[in-house]
Amino acid sequence: MLTLVNTTTDTDGMTHTEYACDFVAECAGDSLWADTSNLRVRVTGIDIFEGGDYGEGYKQVDVAHNADWEIYTDTGFEAAISTALGYDVQFTEQGMQDTGFASMEHYSN
Repeated sequence: MLTLVNTTTDTDGMTHTEYACDFVAECAGDSLWADTSNLRVRVTGIDIFEGGDYGEGYKQVDVAHNADWEIYTDTGFEAAISTALGYDVQFTEQGMQDTGFASMEHYSN
């Protein structure tokens, strides 16, 4: 499902892992911003940033897709990305979403 493209670590210890992918996320229809019922979103890339200033246990997850930003809060989209990565992710704040881009994050203890 995910194909590793590149991993780099900068001098501050921030690791950037880039994945190419091509799968469909089935939306649950429960977005607070739009009717996402029966919406199928094609996911084409996932970038993960961790370490450095983010600190221990936090991952910034950037997702490239073919939908509007209004998929924000849809639990089906969150679940599909979580399944692809093998750990739970949640959307970040609404202002960080864009058409074709979902800003998500993961915290671990």
